[in-house]
Amino acid sequence: MVDRPTISPESSDQALLDTLLMGAVPSRRDQLGPARLVSTSQQRRIALRPFLLRTWLDHALQFAERGLIIAALVVFGYWFVDGYGRDWLYMLQRTPIAESAPAPTPALRLPDTAPPAVAVDLPALPFTTPDMANPPSADFLAPQPVLSLPVAADPRPQRLIMTSIGVDTPIKEVFVVDGAWQVADYAAGYHHGSALPGNTGNTVLSGHAGLRGGVFRDLALLRPGDDVQIETGGWSYIYRVRTQRAVWPTQVEVMNPTSTPVLTLITCTNWDTQRLIVVADLISARPRS
Repeated sequence: MVDRPTISPESSDQALLDTLLMGAVPSRRDQLGPARLVSTSQQRRIALRPFLLRTWLDHALQFAERGLIIAALVVFGYWFVDGYGRDWLYMLQRTPIAESAPAPTPALRLPDTAPPAVAVDLPALPFTTPDMANPPSADFLAPQPVLSLPVAADPRPQRLIMTSIGVDTPIKEVFVVDGAWQVADYAAGYHHGSALPGNTGNTVLSGHAGLRGGVFRDLALLRPGDDVQIETGGWSYIYRVRTQRAVWPTQVEVMNPTSTPVLTLITCTNWDTQRLIVVADLISARPRS
């Protein structure tokens, strides 16, 4: 076997150089222009010229989008904590409140009757005896505590019971603030100035249907014939549901006075765009035991 001659890299490079130098120069019609150096960013811009590039407006919109997302998360977090968080905290801290018994009236105690006097032969006046040195306490009435007059029972509604929908809630008096009625939190609100329970006129109660206790969340489940009980300081009144309907917030005539004892219950419905109205008539009243 014959070994092939080894060609070193230096000899091959020299042979190629000789070939290029001795060969004919190719002819060109167009003259070559000078070489131009292009930066990397410019090369990228040229390569992406057929495509849409992001401008300062795109960056501004991106920052605005992120800001809106963060703001929406903050608003949602505040709504969640202020709504469901407050309700959860209220239920956690809520304890059953026992009905306070009326304070007993202090009994009037008369002083003990002085023992009957014993006739003693005494010398003619003036004279003194050893008993005269002691104060005659038995001859006076002992001071007694002042008896307070019985406090009149509060005629305003204090408790609302709707057994058919499982509602038993306290009642707080509410007022008009900035042209709108307040809505009581975690209770039904008695509209100040409306008729007192049992009296001729329209007794108006309102309450939340969602958060803040949602005492009227199931108000739509009341049906004609269901009973509604209202307790005051000394009386218990039973109303019977007559009708139920939805009205617009501007239809405030539902709170107008009436010629008979009527109870009107109000809450929000249809995504707070309307008001649910339940009207009930007084059927009985009895003193609370």
